[in-house]
Amino acid sequence: MSEDEGQRFKDLWAWADEDDDEARLPPVAASLVAAVIVVRDAEGWLADQLLALRALTTRPGRLVAVDVGSEDASAALLDEALADGVVDEVVAVDRSTDFAAAVAAGIAETEPEWLWLLHDDSAPEPDALGQLLNVAPTADLLYPKLLAPRRRNYPDVIAEVGQSISGTGHRVGVPEEGEVDQYQVEPGAVLGGSTAGLLIRGDAWRELGGLAPEVPRHRDGVDLGWRANVAGWRVVTAPMAGLVHRGAGRAQERPADDHPHVGDRLAGLRVVGARGAGGLRLLASTWGRALGFLLAKSPAHARAELKAHRRYLATPEATKSLAARIPDGDASEVEDLLAPRYWVARNALDRAGSAVMDRYRDFTEPDTSLDDLTSDEYSGLPSRGRRRLSPAVLFSTLFLVAGVAAGWRLFGSGTVAGGGLLPAPADAGAAWAAYLADGTPWLGIAAVLGSVAFGTPNIASLLLLLLAPVLALWSARSFLHAIGVRPWLAWSGAGLWAAALLALGLPAAGDVSGIVVAVVGPLLARSWWRIREDRSSGAEGLRAPAGAAFWLTLLAAFWPLALPLATLAAVAVLVVRRARVLPWLTAVVPVWLLLAPWLPELLRVPGRWLTSVDPLATPDFPPSSYGLLAGRILPSGVPEWLSVAFFAALGLLALWGILRVRGTVARWLLVGVTSAALLGGVGLSRLAITLGGGQTRALVTAFALVVVAGLIGAIVLGERPREAVVRRPVAGVVAAVLAAAVACAWPFVGFRGPVQTSEPNLPGYVTDVLESPRASRALLIEKTDDALSWNVVDAERPRWGSGERYPAGAFDGEFEELVQAFSGGNVPEDLAQRLQRLAVSHVWLSGFTTDELLSVTNASGVSDAPASDTATIFTVTGLVSRANVVDDGEITPVVEGEIPGGDARRTLVLSEPAGADLTVRVGGEELVEVDGELATYALGEASGELVVATPQLWGALWWSLAMLAVLALLAAPTMGHAAGARRGDEEAA
Repeated sequence: MSEDEGQRFKDLWAWADEDDDEARLPPVAASLVAAVIVVRDAEGWLADQLLALRALTTRPGRLVAVDVGSEDASAALLDEALADGVVDEVVAVDRSTDFAAAVAAGIAETEPEWLWLLHDDSAPEPDALGQLLNVAPTADLLYPKLLAPRRRNYPDVIAEVGQSISGTGHRVGVPEEGEVDQYQVEPGAVLGGSTAGLLIRGDAWRELGGLAPEVPRHRDGVDLGWRANVAGWRVVTAPMAGLVHRGAGRAQERPADDHPHVGDRLAGLRVVGARGAGGLRLLASTWGRALGFLLAKSPAHARAELKAHRRYLATPEATKSLAARIPDGDASEVEDLLAPRYWVARNALDRAGSAVMDRYRDFTEPDTSLDDLTSDEYSGLPSRGRRRLSPAVLFSTLFLVAGVAAGWRLFGSGTVAGGGLLPAPADAGAAWAAYLADGTPWLGIAAVLGSVAFGTPNIASLLLLLLAPVLALWSARSFLHAIGVRPWLAWSGAGLWAAALLALGLPAAGDVSGIVVAVVGPLLARSWWRIREDRSSGAEGLRAPAGAAFWLTLLAAFWPLALPLATLAAVAVLVVRRARVLPWLTAVVPVWLLLAPWLPELLRVPGRWLTSVDPLATPDFPPSSYGLLAGRILPSGVPEWLSVAFFAALGLLALWGILRVRGTVARWLLVGVTSAALLGGVGLSRLAITLGGGQTRALVTAFALVVVAGLIGAIVLGERPREAVVRRPVAGVVAAVLAAAVACAWPFVGFRGPVQTSEPNLPGYVTDVLESPRASRALLIEKTDDALSWNVVDAERPRWGSGERYPAGAFDGEFEELVQAFSGGNVPEDLAQRLQRLAVSHVWLSGFTTDELLSVTNASGVSDAPASDTATIFTVTGLVSRANVVDDGEITPVVEGEIPGGDARRTLVLSEPAGADLTVRVGGEELVEVDGELATYALGEASGELVVATPQLWGALWWSLAMLAVLALLAAPTMGHAAGARRGDEEAA
């Protein structure tokens, strides 16, 4: 190593020797310190502050109290402290005196070597000054550690150890506010901090001109530290010195004319504005923060934010005066001490991410109950947790694997459909188009899920079926955990709930509404429980009700009857328990408002209240009474032995539990709810519901799930008295085994019913015509020994939502006549003309005899071709189109979606009912409807592209989004202030 290189190496490590030398410097003598405490209207906490000063192990050479025109008993307390020798002098100044001037009045004409600034709400630890003086020889400005007010049975929490500031004037704590104090913070350079407990060298104080009166009290220490850094003074933190800082001003405990955020924000704006921050940037930041405060349900903070900015703009001379105080020096020296660029945005994202992770951690981490903590076995809990599998992992893995493993039959290139589940639209755009054309709320939710599922709604359908068991498991567990059920029993009960979903065959039957009830129902119950237990007031008290309203919206969208039932339940709670009205209204009323666009349709077709989604797709299957008791409600392919065994065992466990339930009210409530749901389900199962010409059944599986909930409730309540004695009660273990048995059987017996992955039944040449600009229809008729079923399909059906409307629509009678003609073998002579009128280009017949097929073949205008071993396709000869141009009696089908020019007398006839709500344009010109048997429009000489559009219900979408935004706003955390929490702590103490 050369001599020069060796010298450079020594220079690099010279700081180590310097630190060693400085560390050996003796502490500053306390007699050299003048302390000034500024007091204003501090009666509520000044006594604690004075006690802390009395307890100091190292006292300053002189301690002066400055009373800023206090109008309470603060002056009397200071006089007592003076008499007792706690303070050496009391100085009274006018009430209008600011903090900087008050400190100046305290030191008067003296020039102390060190100055210790104290607030009337910052109580120093006994060794605080001593710790500061130990570090003082190596620094010029020292910012101590400020602790939040102490709470009983809680560790100390750091309020700040110095501060920084963002480029837009936002406070940046060092470290982040809220960390538990474990003496983990190391001393270091800092931009500035609070003046509470600040120890500053007298020479630095006088050179910098003290505190800047242009900066209100909240940020004066940051400005002072920033100026000191630029001037070359050493500004550091001293975390070993601690003060408990009440923060009375920011917590709104001290009387003030303005909201405390006004002064804080104004100070921040002036500090950065004096150093060149742009006006547009500050304006954008202010409005962004104001919006954030509104979203946090704190309009007072939002007003204060805007008021501070207006005051900043109105007082440019104060900003200029502050800028003039900045000393000459290298401003770049403090760049590393400032908050990074975009800190505000990153901090907001970090907080949001932390909130999400906290929710996730609360769910995934093992539970420890009060009994665990107080039992003799508590010391063994950690090791036992390491040796044994967590119930969360066990049950979650079991039902996740069961659901996915059973779905191997559904994997393929086709579309998942069957039972009550119709094929998904081709893409997310088609899903949104279906919602906008119909307005049914569940279609909007399905469109969102289809968009999230990589824009492929079929994936959303598949995931719903495969993940239904584990989703039901988690939701049920969340409810049982919320009401205080211990972990193993909660997971066992949740396992029974998920197993019931499988034993009922809901995924295999395509019962989408039943699955949603199983998943969302427990989450709604949990939210209602939180409303019952919540004692929060104001906007914070509306968070749980808003969450309940959200879950009720999801549930009612898939099962409308849930809304009136929930409304009646809320009214019952208000009447019986005399609960607070506003939370329960918030849990119900917004749902009625959100679903308001749908209510006219529900009132027009009352039977729709009782049904599932796509009700006309649900098999018209009236189960027997025995079938209801055994869970055989829908055709699902689930073996009978599985359903019977599961529900028999569940019933016996529930009977055992109900006999051991303590409390007559709880016992009879369980029996009453379960019996009412059972009787209601049996009664509705016998009811045939007519919807627009089609027939369907009520959603009986929802009532079956309520019965299951009652049975599980009996098991849980029956076991709870034994939980403190036996960690895994017998019934809980049996329940877990029963749930696991069903989950293990599901991969072998699941999805053997109607839900399958299949390719279209119609040949490709038929679907090509249906999806062409001709937009024709196909009539499908299937004949079995005991039934005759038929359907009308086109390019848009069957798809999500098409089961909400009768497929024949206004042509119901004409299609019925055709179906009867085909099935009876009495085919009319004008068959082709009648099919063309209805825009039917193909007829698919299955299960018909040779003679019946021959009668159709003999009809003029149709040709036949085999579709499969049991099905035949009949094609109407010629070009069949849903749109036809009529010119003096001559009919010309619109084949390619383009209409040529022609005579002024021409009309355009659509195979839609007259008066249909359609918008028809040709070449961009909207046509006017005229009289006709079908939808007829005056075409005239118009030519060009034909566009037929149904109304898009954008209003319903925007209304729903607005209402959901309101619910999200109500459910979001409410911005509070320390005073509210502190009062709650004091009351609890």
